[in-house]
Amino acid sequence: MTDTVRRVFIVEDEIMVAFEMVDLLEDMGFQIVGPSIHLEDAKSIAKKQDIDVAFLDVNLGSGATSQPVAETLRARGIPFVFITAYDRNQINFVTPEDKVLKKPVSRDILARTLAEV
Repeated sequence: MTDTVRRVFIVEDEIMVAFEMVDLLEDMGFQIVGPSIHLEDAKSIAKKQDIDVAFLDVNLGSGATSQPVAETLRARGIPFVFITAYDRNQINFVTPEDKVLKKPVSRDILARTLAEV
């Protein structure tokens, strides 16, 4: 992995999925920011923390999405990847430049995606 990407922010409302991602990324040598399972917490972290890249679940439950978190990260110049069960065309706030991964996400896919961003 690249030396420039070390701190990975995870926003995922499904606790088991979040901790599985934490385990995979820590095993690959990354420092984890979060994980955040609630939108308000995720927005706060996105504004204040040192983050090199983020993985954002699109749907955060109860009608909430990670759109505000993505907007904050975009404004800060921090790359992020949406992770979702939805198809790209089902997400109305994804820009053409945004990377979207389909769940479930394997270790190899995470590693390849981190190398790309």
